[in-house]
Amino acid sequence: MKQFVNIYKIRKKNILIFLALFYIIILLCFGIIYWNIANDSNGEFFIFQNDINMNARIEMFKENSDIKVYSKEFRNSIKSLLSSNEYKRPVAKLETINDSFDSTNVFSFEKVLGEDWANYYYLFFKDRGITHISLENLGQDKISGKFNSYKIKIHFYKMDEGERFKDFKRYSKSDQDNFKNIYTRYIWVNEYPSLYSEFFKKRYFYYPLNFYFPELMKNSISFLDDSPLVLKSTINENFKYPLWNFMYFSAVTMTTLGYGDIVPNSTIVRVLVMVETILGVMIIGAFASCLFWNRQ
Repeated sequence: MKQFVNIYKIRKKNILIFLALFYIIILLCFGIIYWNIANDSNGEFFIFQNDINMNARIEMFKENSDIKVYSKEFRNSIKSLLSSNEYKRPVAKLETINDSFDSTNVFSFEKVLGEDWANYYYLFFKDRGITHISLENLGQDKISGKFNSYKIKIHFYKMDEGERFKDFKRYSKSDQDNFKNIYTRYIWVNEYPSLYSEFFKKRYFYYPLNFYFPELMKNSISFLDDSPLVLKSTINENFKYPLWNFMYFSAVTMTTLGYGDIVPNSTIVRVLVMVETILGVMIIGAFASCLFWNRQ
């Protein structure tokens, strides 16, 4: 009799393990099916909360721009660009001459970059530890033989770790031992003379990043990298939804939680949701029944 009871318990344990594994397999299979349907239909067979789509696009922008680490504030600046119509802005990628060598820059001739791009670039450098900039006025320049602007060479610096950084504090050239040059970039700016006379004093050389750089970028007609092209591709190219979103949707469906942040928007998906829900209820019921029976 004791041997029979032991065999009985072993069989019940095996049944419980089988039901748990079967539950997980069903969840994974339906998640993959939903994921394939979403990508094949370009998301039209589902209704998403804005945050889900936006977070995925931010991650895509980050990956395509090779951005490794960024703050929540910087993430919000990317979100602002994606939410705006900046991806519609006409841009041109042109060869320019910088310090006796050719390089490629992206220009916006229709209008200056504006506040969203200025904030994006400011946070981009701030997150990399940049504290100060210095500028070289390279004079008036014609882009593509047509557009007049002022060419500026920007040096980006990190303050020496031994120095205490203070917002809006400016330094003279004699303080150069306190700074380390990290990046050098070129921009083409409209209305530079008026900005120069308003903000710059000859006795200063190193200016805090937050003091002048955003204002320069607002009036720039050139970008500092290929970010506008990445933005366009992120919006316009075929968007691949992350698999984990649909694993989550499958789990929420199978457990009958139904949060509503992803909603089926086609007959085929609704049918699949009903089938998965019924299977989920049946498996959970069988598992609970078997578990209770095993305890008797």
